[in-house]
Parts: sequence; structure tokens; C-alpha cells
Amino acid sequence: MSRTPLSRLLAPATIAVVGASEKLGMSNNAVLPMLDAGLEPRLVNPNRSSVYDRPTAPSLTALGEPIDAVLALVNAERSVDVVEEAAALGCGGVVVAAGGFAELGDEGKALQERLTSTARAGGLAVVGPNCSGFMNVPLGVNLFTGGRIRLHPGPIAVVSQSGFLVRACLAAGAGRQLGFSVAVSSGNEAVCGLADYVETFADDPTTDVICLVVEKVREPDRFFAAVSRAQAQGKEILAVKLGRTPAAREIMKSHTGAIADESWVYDVGFREVGVHSARDIDDMLDQAQLLAQLPPSRRMPARRVGVVTSSGGVAAMAADSADDFGIDLPVPEGAVDWLRRTIPGEGTLNPLDMTGFVMRDRDLLEQLFAQLAASEALDAVVLCWWAAEGDEGWSRTLLEPFAEVAAHTDKPMIVSPVEATSIGEWTRDYGSRGVMFCRGIDSTYRALLALDRASTGPAPLRPPAPAPGPSKAPEDLVSTPAGPLVPFATAMELLESAGFAVAPYVLLEPGQVDHAGLNALGPTLVVKLADVPHRTELGAVRVGVTPETLADAVLDLRRIAEFEGVPPTVAVQAMVAGVGEAFVGIQVGTDLGPVVLLGRGGVGVEAAGQVRGRLLPVGEGQELVLADEVSAVRVRGQRDWPVDALASAVKAAERLWAETSGWIASVDINPLVVTEQGLVAVDALLLLPS
Repeated sequence: MSRTPLSRLLAPATIAVVGASEKLGMSNNAVLPMLDAGLEPRLVNPNRSSVYDRPTAPSLTALGEPIDAVLALVNAERSVDVVEEAAALGCGGVVVAAGGFAELGDEGKALQERLTSTARAGGLAVVGPNCSGFMNVPLGVNLFTGGRIRLHPGPIAVVSQSGFLVRACLAAGAGRQLGFSVAVSSGNEAVCGLADYVETFADDPTTDVICLVVEKVREPDRFFAAVSRAQAQGKEILAVKLGRTPAAREIMKSHTGAIADESWVYDVGFREVGVHSARDIDDMLDQAQLLAQLPPSRRMPARRVGVVTSSGGVAAMAADSADDFGIDLPVPEGAVDWLRRTIPGEGTLNPLDMTGFVMRDRDLLEQLFAQLAASEALDAVVLCWWAAEGDEGWSRTLLEPFAEVAAHTDKPMIVSPVEATSIGEWTRDYGSRGVMFCRGIDSTYRALLALDRASTGPAPLRPPAPAPGPSKAPEDLVSTPAGPLVPFATAMELLESAGFAVAPYVLLEPGQVDHAGLNALGPTLVVKLADVPHRTELGAVRVGVTPETLADAVLDLRRIAEFEGVPPTVAVQAMVAGVGEAFVGIQVGTDLGPVVLLGRGGVGVEAAGQVRGRLLPVGEGQELVLADEVSAVRVRGQRDWPVDALASAVKAAERLWAETSGWIASVDINPLVVTEQGLVAVDALLLLPS
């Protein structure tokens, strides 16, 4: 790694453990594996002359040299003293295991701020506080307090904001016989955050796959830049977002807020920047399996798969699972004649049941595997066979001829049991001969899809965010339970300025029942309370009103306004006919920054579940891709929607956000009526931060 303070900490030449003691479990977890590996960490304990049969020093200063990596196993207050001492000595960095910082309230926050300011002033990297530390597997460095686990060196790096889940990732990888470079529990991230770790692993030649367990991305712009840098170096990034269940809301502030919860935004943002989301640890390590076994130069399309099984039942299960995952099982063109001549029966050729006749003949097995490997119709070949601990003896019957073929092809040749079984360590010998292993057929298909995505190359660079817009928040805001609301007329003016077509309307102020502009609105009207959020829930909308019944509708709405204690201003609009209702939204205050939403819906937009999104600003050409995603959702009885018009609405929303980005919190343009001439906005809800 390049020698930044963080890379110096994570790949140290010198190590010290402050608070080392045989009586402390965390100390034993860290120190004993390093001693077993032949390392000699400096041990600091002012109360003991020796620990682990080795002499101790009373302080870091007494060691007489700046240490690359320091593990602090003392309490929170003392840990800050260790950070101050390390910064003064020119050390690389400190792992602060102790809790009792920002997670515990104001007193802990003050302590964490002291730690942060000291570290930054001294150019010191800090892992934590409130963490389990890290391990560098190739170097044998183990400043990890979360329990001992035997690992092999390899290309997977792990960063988890949850300390416990670091070990879960390592155990999941070990069960798949995968190797690791560096694993980090990042804790409170007082100094070093996700962006720093991804940036560091981007430059690490031992890392090809970066696995993240994410509670919160604290610096999205830096994180996205680090992701792009890693991708440019051929690294793949996988992530589990914790806390995916939407929290209950006391007040539904907007449709945008209801849809664009944290989980939805992370899915949108990660997909856009090329970070592959996983639902849990097993899913993430499933996706990492083939990426870790293939160098970046050999990552290729892998959706067309040939499956070889030992029974009809396994073949049926493999076929069903392939359909679930969208994996193609094509006829192996080029091998069909040989297969029909050689293998008894009239079964399917993919998945292929080898039959006992073939399995008894080693030469025939090798020819079979070679025929499939040579087929241009297949991107990969999967052999459903056992590879667990204890299966070595009888598994070699098939694995030997399979390995002979794997050694002479660039095509992924994969062995996996049909069930999710851990892979035996004995398979590592076959790995050196070109055979890859997965743990179960579902797991294999996830791994193939991840490999297929990786073959498309890095995601486009994120465009830079514009400066805050020149406009100022309106002064005539309406106070509502949902937050300060931009009045209807002002909201519609902002929409027009951004490029939206707006349905004609007039406002009837309190006491007013007539207006000179009403005649121009036509024979069919929509009448509603103007400055009210969620007016449908109040019953404050009247549709299909005629000029003759307008006065009664206005009076009825004003009675509702008086009863509900909301503004009595009434908006009267021309009723716009169309072929459907679209929804456009903007949500500003998310972890990953502002997002734009586009979907089908109207008032039932959440229930429709047909909303897609992008981070703002929208990348070049992404408005058309987003519009195509929404247009592609077919609704019975509804004509196809015009992609160009939907894309124009996305760009108009982007202009609206750029104009209001200094003060807006969320925008709902709903409904946006889809007409033959284009999209027409008939309503908008613009909210400021509460």
C-alpha cells in the first residue's frame, strides 16, 4: 500500500499493544495469534514488568521509536491519552477498542471530539473508537479483539461498521475457502471512515474485492470518489446495508419521504455507482466467491451456464433455481452431437444428468467436460458434486478429469454441491489447478451474476454537484404538521420556471367565490384547498366540478378548512385528461445526498411500488435510462408512456432542485398527468426542513 497514515497502520512493520495482559480476553485474542505467527509486538503495561513471558515498557514513549500500529486496550479516557502520545511521537495510527465515546451521549461526544482533533492535528490514523480492531492476514498482523479465527491470505478486504459482523464475514468466507487481505471493524469512525478504507484498498495490490457492512455513509461525495478510484483499479465492491426495515413514521411528510427511506436510497445509490448490494452476510460472500477466485483480467460475462449433475433430481433443482435467478441454461451448441451419441437416454442436455455409465469412465468424463468447455454457447460450466470436508476421497473421481479441462480453458469451471455446504480445505489444491468452488447451487448462481455484472466494467463517474441555487426560500410559507410548506401558487411558479407544463388555475382567496379567470378554465374543473398537504386524506378535493356547481364546492371546502384549522384558500384548475398519472419527487436530506424519483401512481404511488430513482445530479444520459425503466412497467389498459417526455420531466426536476437546493427538503409533483402532448403538473408539494 502507499504509505499514508492509514495504510501505514493497516500494513505495519512495527506494532505495539497498550494495556497488554494475559488476564484480558481482548489482549489474548490479539497478542497470542501474533506470537504464534512469529511476530514480536511491543507490549506496553505500566503495572507489569512482563506479560506473555516478554518484557513490557511503561509507555509508548519508552519504546524509543515511532510505532506504525498501536492497539489501545485501555478505557476511553486513557485511550485518548494514548492517541495524544502516539501523535506526538509520529506513530502511524491507533486502534481504539474502548467504547464510551459518541455513542454514549454528550460526555462521550466531547471525548471523541478531543480524540478526533488530536489525531487530525498530528496526522494520525485512528480505527474506531468502539471497535474490534483489524487484522492483516498476509502479514499475520492481528490487532483484532473479536475472537480468533484461522484464515488464509487472499484478495478480499472487509470493512464493517458493526464489530461483531467482521467476524461473521470472515467465518462466511472461511466456509467458502476464500482468502482475505485486511479486515477492519471501523466502529464510530471518529477519524477514518468508509471512504478512507475504500481509498486505501483501491491502492492495495493484495485486494481485488472489497466487502462493506454499512450502517451509514457519513461522507457520500468522498465515498463515491473512493469507489470510482477502486473500480478504476479493477476492484469490485459489495455491500450489506444494515437497518433496512423502514422505521414507522408518526407523520407521513410526503410520498417522496414515504418511498425514499434509507433502504431505498442506498439501493438506488449503490446500484448507480456500481456497488453491488447484498441482503445479508451470506449473500455478500456468495457474490464474492467467483470474484475472489478470478483475477480482474479474467472477469467475463457469465449468464449462460452449462450444468452437469449426477441425478435427475439434482438436474431439476438446478433448473428451477436457474429460472429463479434469471440464469440461462442454453443448449450447448457444438457439443450436442457428441452428447447425444455418447450419453444414454433422451434427457435434457442442460442441465445434463451424466448417468452412471459416464461416471465410471474417466476418459469419457474428461471428454464430456471438454465438450462443454469448448461450447461457444456457454460462458461457464458448473459441476454439481460434493466438496465438503470428508468428501475428498470419492469426489476425486469427478474432480480429477474436471481439473484437467479447467487447466486448459479460461472459461470458469465451477464445482458446487446442490445444497449450501461448507467447502473443505482439501479443495485448495484444485483451486491452484483452475477449478473454482461455490457452496450450493443458489450460491453459485449469485456468484455468477456478480461475475457477470463485474464484466461490464466500472460505473460512470458521478457528475459534480452544482453550487446551491440562487433563489431564496419564499417568505409566505405555510406552517403545517408536515413542515413549512411552499404555497400552491409559488410552487406552481417554481415548476414552470424549471420547465414543467402546469395545468391552468386560479386562486380564490378567503371570502372570494368568483374570479375573472374562471371562464378560461373550461367546463370541467378540479377544486381543492390550495395550501394543505395531503388534501386527499382531508377530503379536500372535488373532481368533475362544473361552473354551475363551483360555488357549492368552494363553500364545502371552506367548511372543511374551518373544521381542520387549515388555510381556506381554494385552487380551481382545468381538469386535465390523460392516459395515466406519473409521479416525480425530490428528496434532499438522505445519507447519500439528494435523489430524484420517477414512477407511476398518483395518490396511490406508494402502493403501486413502481418508482425508480437516481442520485442528483443525474449522470449523463441517465434521465433516459430512468425514464425507460418506468415506461417499461406495463399496466393493463394503459398505453405505453412516452420515454422522451418522462426523461424531460427528470431533467426539469433536476433544474428545480438546482434552483432550490439551498433551502428545499422534499418535492412531490403528483399527479403529473401523462397526455398526448406531454406531461402536465396539476399539483406539487414543496416542503422545507422542519
